[in-house]
Amino acid sequence: MQPNPKQSVLGWDIGGAHVKVANVNRESISDVYQLVCPLWKGVNELSMCIEKIKKWVDCSQSLHAVTMTGELVDHFKNREQGVRSIIDEMTNKFPESKVKFFAGELGLIDSSNAVTEYERVASSNWLASAQHVANKMSHAFFIDIGSTTTDIISIHDNKVIYEGYSDAQRLVARELVYCGVVRTPIFALCNSAMVKSQNIPIINEYFSNTADVYRITEELPDHADLNETLDGRAKDIMSSARRLARMFAYDAKPDELKIWRAVAIQVRTKQIQMIKDACRHQLMKKTISLSTPIVGAGVGRFLVKSIATELGREYIDFETLFNTNSNSTSFKISDCAPAAAVAYLAMNQE
Repeated sequence: MQPNPKQSVLGWDIGGAHVKVANVNRESISDVYQLVCPLWKGVNELSMCIEKIKKWVDCSQSLHAVTMTGELVDHFKNREQGVRSIIDEMTNKFPESKVKFFAGELGLIDSSNAVTEYERVASSNWLASAQHVANKMSHAFFIDIGSTTTDIISIHDNKVIYEGYSDAQRLVARELVYCGVVRTPIFALCNSAMVKSQNIPIINEYFSNTADVYRITEELPDHADLNETLDGRAKDIMSSARRLARMFAYDAKPDELKIWRAVAIQVRTKQIQMIKDACRHQLMKKTISLSTPIVGAGVGRFLVKSIATELGREYIDFETLFNTNSNSTSFKISDCAPAAAVAYLAMNQE
């Protein structure tokens, strides 16, 4: 499946909320894209994203390398139907011979085999990213914090070391932590917070999410959250504070922003602790050397930097493991790690 040296490869990471695409030509990334794709509304959402990419990129000679997590959305009755539907949509939009699907250790396979191996294709984007790290570094501890989830994977002797493959297995192994910096409900991270000198239990309603928290702390990149807010209102700091305050039965007032910034920091601390606990579990279980650096990816890699500092380890950004001539001023390679990784894997697969 080795592509022509002049042929470009588009790496696709098709999620349940976003589609991410990386355009690789001669082993250099020229562009990365992220599009809103609420796949839970139907496959037509993916179709519209593909049409947008086709307008932006000349795909006539491109090979398409696809990885996915979108099969998880509740539009599909199960993962098999989800994988089949995404395969069908991609092969309807592009020549079937030009579309390959990432299936973990099987590498990139054609659509017919991908249907048969749907369990390997489903939610394997983390392994594409980790495999790229392993191709570039002999030892590393890879953490990808995205909008919804966190992947924690170790690299030893240029090999990806993992216990679980499916999401269920990875949750048990604590290689997958289901929290991110955009879509995670606040009540998933903490039970209470100190508000005006009182410890107030949190309301178990989806009034606010982590995007509000990291807007208040001024860490969330503007491009990281492309969806509507939970109340349909603005994405400024004060609007985010109002949503966060509602989680504790308060109405935030403009002169009380300092109070809600302190609450946001408490939630941030809880999330870092949750991820750090899973990291320590891996570091101890797999006896990872103190000299092993942490490689960070995802729109939440600002938290990976904090975790690396707290664990006393060197931090390396995922983007430094690529050649790039990208002119993008918003989306970065590290924001779209699996898309970039699967494109490179396709470029180099025999």
